[in-house]
Amino acid sequence: MRELSNDERNLLRHYAERDRVINTRDRTSDHQHLLGVGYIEEHAVNIQELLISVTEAGRQALRSPS
Repeated sequence: MRELSNDERNLLRHYAERDRVINTRDRTSDHQHLLGVGYIEEHAVNIQELLISVTEAGRQALRSPS
């Protein structure tokens, strides 16, 4: 698996600060990649909003050297 880009690492760090609620239209390609590799999870809050939480794998990725 490839290393995270700076943008992906920054987004993951942003999500890790606390659980985030985002609009479904705000899912970027970096967000989609983090979701695809299992570093974040999405939980529907309502039809337009998602709660984003960082998984243990995502926390480990942040602890590893870039």
